[in-house]
Amino acid sequence: MDHIDQAIYDTVHNSGMGAKAIAPLMGVGHQVLINKANPQSETHKLTLRESVALQLITGNHAIHRAMGIELSVQAEERGPVLGILESAFKAGKEHGDVVQAIYKSLEDGRMTMREQEECQREITEAIEALMQLRESVLKHSMKQMKG
Repeated sequence: MDHIDQAIYDTVHNSGMGAKAIAPLMGVGHQVLINKANPQSETHKLTLRESVALQLITGNHAIHRAMGIELSVQAEERGPVLGILESAFKAGKEHGDVVQAIYKSLEDGRMTMREQEECQREITEAIEALMQLRESVLKHSMKQMKG
């Protein structure tokens, strides 16, 4: 569930709105939202309905995508399928971001929780880029079969 916990944290803290603006729109207190978005908390979690509300309020569907990864379900909410080369370059770039995040977080010989969360975020982005590459390859193959 690390992907989901990280997506919730990112949605609350990196949406551009701020938790103080989001909380009243969800009908919860600011600190309650902060606690529920804390990936370290085992007892205070968002309900499914709160997760949906959070995504609707922020316009950020990272929680939905993270759930798709956990369930091995490909999200249907995709932009246009990119070409194979563009998709491959994007996947390579995202993989490089993963390696860079891991390297940076291990420079001092240990990985903090915040660094681990950053690595998880980069890994999720790399997985999504690989899924896009897979879709591009399949689309290209289907075009060739049709002639």
